[in-house]
Amino acid sequence: MRNPYIKQLVAFLRSHVLMSFLIYGAAAGLLALALWVTFQFVKPLPPNKVTMVTGGESGAYYAFALRYAEFFKQHGFELEVRTSNGSMDNLSIIDDPDSGVQAAFMQGGIAAPEDHPDLESLGSLYYEPVWLFTARRLKPKTLADLKGRKIAVGAEGSGTSHLVRQLLDANGVNDETADLLPQGSAQAVPELFDGGIDALFVIAGVNSKDVRTLCEAYKNVTPYSFARAETYARTRHFLAKLTLPRGGVDLMRDLPAQDVTLLAPTANLVVREDLHPALKYLFLLAAQEAHDKGDMFARTGQFPNGEAVLFPLSDEAVNFYKSGPPLLMRYLPFQAAITVERLKILLIPLLTLLFPLFKITPPAYRWQIRRRIFKWYKQLKKLDMEAFHLTDADKAREMLAKLEEMDRLVLETSVPLSYTDYIYSLRLHIRMIRQRLERIAGHEIQNTGHPTD
Repeated sequence: MRNPYIKQLVAFLRSHVLMSFLIYGAAAGLLALALWVTFQFVKPLPPNKVTMVTGGESGAYYAFALRYAEFFKQHGFELEVRTSNGSMDNLSIIDDPDSGVQAAFMQGGIAAPEDHPDLESLGSLYYEPVWLFTARRLKPKTLADLKGRKIAVGAEGSGTSHLVRQLLDANGVNDETADLLPQGSAQAVPELFDGGIDALFVIAGVNSKDVRTLCEAYKNVTPYSFARAETYARTRHFLAKLTLPRGGVDLMRDLPAQDVTLLAPTANLVVREDLHPALKYLFLLAAQEAHDKGDMFARTGQFPNGEAVLFPLSDEAVNFYKSGPPLLMRYLPFQAAITVERLKILLIPLLTLLFPLFKITPPAYRWQIRRRIFKWYKQLKKLDMEAFHLTDADKAREMLAKLEEMDRLVLETSVPLSYTDYIYSLRLHIRMIRQRLERIAGHEIQNTGHPTD
């Protein structure tokens, strides 16, 4: 007795599993296809290595780049730092797509955005004060008073040289009216002390070694206060007017002995437009950590910001300064955050398809189950119509044999227990037709309504 039941159970499981596989497998395949198509439009994971160009190893750009590199390392990325001659050199390097450089520090105001469409700014980082130190014997009231003098204007390829030449040219001081020397502070400071030159320009922070050395030599060197700084700032919007207060270099020694008015562009963090968005956010996070504490000229939290930028802000920078880092980057490790961010995009087609699939798949499954049962009704209806006008007893017995076989096959049809009422409802309809045929065939019907064998 056990074999028939086992056989029926195996048949049921086989048909049920096959049907479930076909229906739900098709749904899963459709989802997989949608995810694959969507994945083609999702940006790949960012590269593990980025290259940045700075300035000389003695400069602030290089020192900050090393801090950025450490920040990148903490988050599982490598930042390669390359040296250069300065901002103008950095511009030419990063503007070359074959250079392999994706990021650079640059001084504000050194280029026109329309000339470099592939470059974006991630923001201003800090003020870079423009200092002019002159031999004490000189008392220039304006930059025009430097005509005929030997002036160190910064090394070739540096942002210092580019900006200083603009300021001097606006005052009629150029290579024809003065001796403009392409020297950086390392070479020019000793020459100023020795009387070899009359003045030097340097762009550096108040705590830089060169600035402190020059301010401490107050008996021989004087810091120039830009009396017309407001005019320069209003006509060159990348410049800001700053004031170094008395004692700002050394409070104990009261250096300088009076307020000094300075001009200052801002240092910019520049990237190539095609840099991976996640790495742009990593640069922004590194900049925030390195520059938000402020200094003599900037309050805490003032930098980095989206003002006085050299090139248009990237979309990531706009969002960063408006709303801070993306939500996931605030609470998850950086690499985990960018992975989840990519998966969010994949969820769009997933959720779009899951809802209708959840609505359609169960009815489809139910339809397949009921189809197994309802297919017999077509044959049953045909027999019923033949039996309605039937009077031939032999024909009735032939039809009874067909109904017997149909009844057996219906009983062996495997369906889930929740659908067995359909089976018994169909068998009841078969029995109603059998009763009519049995009367025609001359069979006796018992009180229970079942035909006798």
